[in-house]
Amino acid sequence: MAKIKVFALGGLDERGKNLYVVEVNEKIFVFDAGIRLPEREILGIDIIIPDYTYLKENKQRVQGIFISKPSDDAFGALPYILKDFNKDKTNHKVPIFASKLTDFMIRQKLERFRFINQNEISIKSIQPNEKMNFGNVSVETFKTTTSIPGSLGFVLTVNNEEKNQPAERIVYTGDYIFDGEYRNDFATDIPHLASVAKKDVLLLISEASCAVRKNFTAPNHKIQKIIEPVLKEAPGRVILACYDQDLYRVNEILNAIQETDSKRKIAVYGVTLYDILLKVNDLNAFNINKSQLINLAQTVGMKDTVIIVTGSGERLFLKMNKIAVGNDDYLKLEPQDTVILATPPIPGNELAHASLLDELARTDVKVISISEKQVWSLNASYEDIKLMVNIIQPKYFLPVKGLYKDFVAAQQAAISAGVLNNNALIHDNGKVITFENGKLVDNFVKSTFNRASSIGDKSFNTIKSTENLIKTGDVYVDGIGVGDIGAIVINERKQLQRDGVLITGVTIDRKTKEIISLIDAQMRGVIYLTNNEGMLKNIQKIIINVIEKYKASNAFSINEVKNKMRNDLQDYIKKETGKLPMILTVINEI
Repeated sequence: MAKIKVFALGGLDERGKNLYVVEVNEKIFVFDAGIRLPEREILGIDIIIPDYTYLKENKQRVQGIFISKPSDDAFGALPYILKDFNKDKTNHKVPIFASKLTDFMIRQKLERFRFINQNEISIKSIQPNEKMNFGNVSVETFKTTTSIPGSLGFVLTVNNEEKNQPAERIVYTGDYIFDGEYRNDFATDIPHLASVAKKDVLLLISEASCAVRKNFTAPNHKIQKIIEPVLKEAPGRVILACYDQDLYRVNEILNAIQETDSKRKIAVYGVTLYDILLKVNDLNAFNINKSQLINLAQTVGMKDTVIIVTGSGERLFLKMNKIAVGNDDYLKLEPQDTVILATPPIPGNELAHASLLDELARTDVKVISISEKQVWSLNASYEDIKLMVNIIQPKYFLPVKGLYKDFVAAQQAAISAGVLNNNALIHDNGKVITFENGKLVDNFVKSTFNRASSIGDKSFNTIKSTENLIKTGDVYVDGIGVGDIGAIVINERKQLQRDGVLITGVTIDRKTKEIISLIDAQMRGVIYLTNNEGMLKNIQKIIINVIEKYKASNAFSINEVKNKMRNDLQDYIKKETGKLPMILTVINEI
């Protein structure tokens, strides 16, 4: 029978950066390639992507990248992976499999990356219930309910070549919830899942980001009941802010307008969402009355309008902040406006969300902020996971997409739904789960491997790949630089932010080592030296003493002198100010 390996290059014990790998003998199948938003302390970093070194080294074996839904946490890392893959000019193009809407949004994103030639990219649009064959392995799709239509789960089937040996199946759910209300492309295909369960499932890989929430997600995920009264009673314009990839919210807004028989016109402030809405309408995912759509400029002075303001991640709140303070070129708030923050902030955006609320409080508009307690995100809760396990009836269960506490809750849900205790697994990024003859061979659940606990701790990120452990880590994207920024640079940025910088400069004679210039010292972010002549003189005195000491010893080394200066200056500055600034010493020899 086939040897099957399952591991994650990202997405375990973290929010985002989802990238999961199933390896069947020599064939590699990749599910999702997402990004993670950086924490506030990771300064100057735009996004974080998984370390995909293993995929680069084994590109020829990669059969395809299967994207579960059209959002950044599922395909945001694709441009960077494809850029590296395309450097290899072999004939092997790694195909990307995605729904029609996901295909459209991937191409839309790739247009912003000039370093990628789209003619060199192979994206194949797939339908729900479609099967793709890769020799003795097949991958089949099924629909799921998420925040955006065109979301898919996948069933990987290994047909063993030995006679009388049953096929082995692995189900990757992507994001999902169970909602009994029929919503076209937003509906999880339960009958198809039930048919998969009849054929025995070896492993269920289930999302678990909200497993700590008890009960089912539905109907707690709906905002329509909050929006409808506002549409009826608001005296002026209604301005709704939501993420541009949260089409379920947009669909609810459109339905609320129709069901309240509102005559309000609709304007979209966000090119990305406008293009997506037109594409969604073409795909018949939900109906949009184009006669209701107007240009943003037409909303000035009009009361009966709904303006949908969109952006991705923190950009949404930055855009709304500009609107709130009156600095936006296209949208100005009016006293009778009602502003609804329709999407709770995702991890990493909480401070920007709080800052926006503060700015909006300074205006005359009515503000409604929908919190996570009022409206749940469209992710599986405890009972959703139990139901999925009940339907699929897997032999083994692996939670992904979440923190460790989420995995523990998901593990308990799976066990309560019938999975054996030892078969409900919890793993870390890079740890390989191996199955042979339908049984688990390697299990790291009880392991005490030291993972990186901080940015500066590289014990896990630099580990070499082995049979049971794959190299993983964070790759920082800073502007157009990918992987150029490491722990040292991040720590330097933290030091600059926290303690500032001291820069000193002096010129000496190359032969005699005599000081032949004034000693310059500049501080930024420490204290204002111009108003503190005593400290400036002491800094100059320290520099003079160090140079004179080394000159007298006849062992003058520029590097040693600089290091001694830094150490002595650091001790002095810490004593005087309590700070440990970055110290840059410049010595010119002429």
